[in-house]
Amino acid sequence: MAILDFCKDNDKSISLHFHSPELGPEGQPLYFSTPEKPAVIRGHVEFRTVKQTNGGDIVLSFEARSESKWIGVTRYNFEVKLDPNLPPSVEGRRGWFHYRFKAHLHRDFPRRDMAAKQLVWVYSSSLRADEQLQPKIYNSIANNMVSLTCTLPSSVLYQGQEVPLTVVFEPFRENSVYCDQELIVESAVVKLKQYTTLSERRKIKNKSFGSARRNEKKVIFNLPVVAEEWPQTSRGFSKTIMIDLPGARQLAASIETEPVVKYHCLKLIMKVRTKTMTQKEAKEVRVEMDVKITSPRPEHIKNMASHTMDPPPYHVADNDDNASQPPSFSEASSSPRASAEERSPWPVDIKHASGL
Repeated sequence: MAILDFCKDNDKSISLHFHSPELGPEGQPLYFSTPEKPAVIRGHVEFRTVKQTNGGDIVLSFEARSESKWIGVTRYNFEVKLDPNLPPSVEGRRGWFHYRFKAHLHRDFPRRDMAAKQLVWVYSSSLRADEQLQPKIYNSIANNMVSLTCTLPSSVLYQGQEVPLTVVFEPFRENSVYCDQELIVESAVVKLKQYTTLSERRKIKNKSFGSARRNEKKVIFNLPVVAEEWPQTSRGFSKTIMIDLPGARQLAASIETEPVVKYHCLKLIMKVRTKTMTQKEAKEVRVEMDVKITSPRPEHIKNMASHTMDPPPYHVADNDDNASQPPSFSEASSSPRASAEERSPWPVDIKHASGL
């Protein structure tokens, strides 16, 4: 039987409290999980009463005795160590992964059962503290016309990271018809796309008959690069584009589970021509870079620049993203929530539990 959020009446109340100094996205208690130090979620369930309570009135469904209680406050501590292989929290209209805690107070009829539920946000990073990341190079030759390479600091990026994308155009070869001609970049855009695969097992009379899959894609952002910023030369050139990845509110981490798979591709799409070509004759140059998005480590959060609560200016909302909605959970917790209008020295996805 489904239990609605009912956490207090005239003389009793039940609530969840988490021992975390920070609040993450959506104002949820925040925990970090890394390969060398898995997250340990600690907290307590608090039961308050202004009347004496008999043992028969309460059945606690975790390790606590059913006993008579006098007036006052009773705490039941809990501790959960997460498996390091578990994915991070994912919030999205097309697939999500939640960590939800629930305190359920069973009471005999006609008393109504009580329940308090709370989501916590887990940043589960696949990056190790001592990991030496290797630059990832992507090569492309467009229409047998021009050769270029794109270099990222790594194929593994984290939410909120400032990523330098270095683009290098090679000079035209001596045997090319374009030799000694200036290369002109008419337009350029950096695009991050997120691909989601949702799987649902088909069951008839408790028997499984395969699974139904649904594939979705979403543009996380389009970042135009002004044409005037590109050099015009016949000797080849390089340019570095700085990309501020959105935080966990806009950008889900890559995830591979049975019901939900999310992966990402960073794309550089350009129109280029030589000085002897017209604008209509410009050729498209496209480089697709498969990347893995992971959660930031605690030291990444401390090094992030302060942001407002607004998403990046190039954030693109997906108008088709209303097809599936995640279930809504009320958050019964005594932790204060930060206002969306507040300005903060903490990064966009992180708030101190005090709300400051």
